[in-house]
Amino acid sequence: MTHPWMRTTLPIAILIALAGCSTSTPSSSTSGIIDLTPPKEPTQLGSSSTTAAKTTDVTAQASDSGKVQAFMMRGMVTLGHESNSIQPCGSTQQYWLTTAISDRSALEDITPDGYQAMYAEMIGFLDPAPEEGFAANYDGRFTVKQINMISAEMSGGCKQQPHTTRAFGNEPGWAAEIKDKQVTLIQMGKERQSQAITSTSSISGKQQYTGKDFSLTLTKAQCNDTMSDALFGWQSTLEWQGKQFKGCATIGATDVTLNWIGEYQSSAQAAQNTGLTTTLVLNPDHSATTTYAYTNGDNSLVETGFWQQANQNTVQVMMTRHQGRRLNGERLFTLNGNTLITTEEVVNGHAYSLGSNGLWLEKQ
Repeated sequence: MTHPWMRTTLPIAILIALAGCSTSTPSSSTSGIIDLTPPKEPTQLGSSSTTAAKTTDVTAQASDSGKVQAFMMRGMVTLGHESNSIQPCGSTQQYWLTTAISDRSALEDITPDGYQAMYAEMIGFLDPAPEEGFAANYDGRFTVKQINMISAEMSGGCKQQPHTTRAFGNEPGWAAEIKDKQVTLIQMGKERQSQAITSTSSISGKQQYTGKDFSLTLTKAQCNDTMSDALFGWQSTLEWQGKQFKGCATIGATDVTLNWIGEYQSSAQAAQNTGLTTTLVLNPDHSATTTYAYTNGDNSLVETGFWQQANQNTVQVMMTRHQGRRLNGERLFTLNGNTLITTEEVVNGHAYSLGSNGLWLEKQ
């Protein structure tokens, strides 16, 4: 049997009855309440909408390519001349980190010496690592569309559960937390006060939550907490029962795309027909592994890469290494029940058909 280790010339589809090729490339649509995809520096929020009260944090938005959605990544960030990286919480995976030029001066101000890791929450999307430079040795490149927060003092940030949207300030100290369709105001030495959220809106880089006797506005802009070495991605203004509070804010730190994680495998019937079992594993740190096991006893082939949501029903899987060799292979899977389905793959810019039936992988 011919092993397709040279993915630059032959996709794995050949092993499951290559039926032809085309010049088309897969595409997908995106949607969401907040557009975190500005075309130019500095980053801007672009779309607008107004909805009834909803407190679900929206952190999966269109990327620059329009093919995938930006998502929230929590992890430990190391910044320096030779290492700009993020290691997702609970993972050994590392991605090269690309930040907006407009953010770099503020990041330098809080970055400790000696490549000390900082806890961070970043909204962005993944691309394959470049072939040259310091980034070439990483598992992929995470492009930051917006900093939610980064702190040199929160070394244990990954041990905490992802927080919900919150605003806060000093002199006097205050905090407002959004949870269960209400906002709770916390002040030093005073009882907590809560009000129901009656509406939310997002327009031109602003999120607003309103109720009977309050209005909380989050504006996308750099914000520094005067009491710590931390940088936040939102400024906040709270009007509460005739009083005004100003400070910083962070939106909810949950990655809302993690419903894709799991193991997916081709059926026994497919293995019988092709002599090949394909297994795809999508991990919480957005890494992905594809294993091709042969029924004739030949050694399995392994590809590694990453995944990210294109829309609620479509996931992009990028394989960047095949048996350790560099690869640029993309598959866009559509979810049908518990099964991922794709009909083609794009290898180094060329689209290949995966046969008349395509590739079907059922969640295990």
